[in-house]
Amino acid sequence: MAVWLRGVSESEMITGGTKLYEALRDTGITRAVANAERLSMLDTATKDWMSTSFYELLSQTPLQKLARVLPSTLFYKLALEAVATRAEAQNINRFQFKNFSNQKDALIWINQ
Repeated sequence: MAVWLRGVSESEMITGGTKLYEALRDTGITRAVANAERLSMLDTATKDWMSTSFYELLSQTPLQKLARVLPSTLFYKLALEAVATRAEAQNINRFQFKNFSNQKDALIWINQ
């Protein structure tokens, strides 16, 4: 499980995303929850990195399912949904993902 505790800069997103990639790669974990409820202020460069490099990195791991817990603020929720949609349109990701509004539902899906 990866949890963002606050909004982050582009460099922090890249560092955190790379650490998640390394953890998944090194442990062989196939199911993960990414909790972004507290994320805010995603600039264009951060969203671009996430929709290309980040999803490509995750696709190089054994990851099969990723549950994403999105912020309740509509603007940030839509921004994160757009990131995943762009990655999916580019045929980058090789794993299932689903968006959730809370941790409980994300955990139920990830354990199915």
